Amino acid sequence: MAPEIDSAPSLPVSIVGLVDIGRLIRELEKLEQTLQAAQIRGGQAAQLPKLTGLLDQLAEANGVNLAEEHGRSSLLDFLRLVRTSAPRIHLSFSADPSPEFLDKLMGWLRTRVHPHVLVAVGLQPGIGAGCMLRTTNRFFDMSLKKSFSGSSDLLMKRLREELPSATQESPAPQVEAGVS
Repeated sequence: MAPEIDSAPSLPVSIVGLVDIGRLIRELEKLEQTLQAAQIRGGQAAQLPKLTGLLDQLAEANGVNLAEEHGRSSLLDFLRLVRTSAPRIHLSFSADPSPEFLDKLMGWLRTRVHPHVLVAVGLQPGIGAGCMLRTTNRFFDMSLKKSFSGSSDLLMKRLREELPSATQESPAPQVEAGVS
């Protein structure tokens, strides 16, 4: 991990993975090109590209004025550094996690693991519930499937115990003939 990234600006929790970092880099580069073109033309008013909410959040969280060249270039350098040096985690779920859940997860990871951690979210419907976590050198299976696979003998034993009692025929109820 590069030591420069530890003292770098913060990432909002809405910036989750490498895809978001790539979008922000392209957006900042486009903004920079537009403003440089306007400056070359002699300060003519240029049609600025529309900024996304992610870039606004990033600039606001770090107190960067995107109208200043120094602010844009420092933010762009930071994003390039994050893209190459930030720790990465891959999480697989059985269904798409909600945005609220991702916000909470990113907040927890950024406070407890690393302030610039990036997460790639994947889908594996076969895991049932829970998740699988993969880093560059570790793998953790925290799924229901994994939990059940270790106790299949116990499950089969319980089923065999219950199966004979359920299949035994109970005597048919006898109807008494009423005398009139």
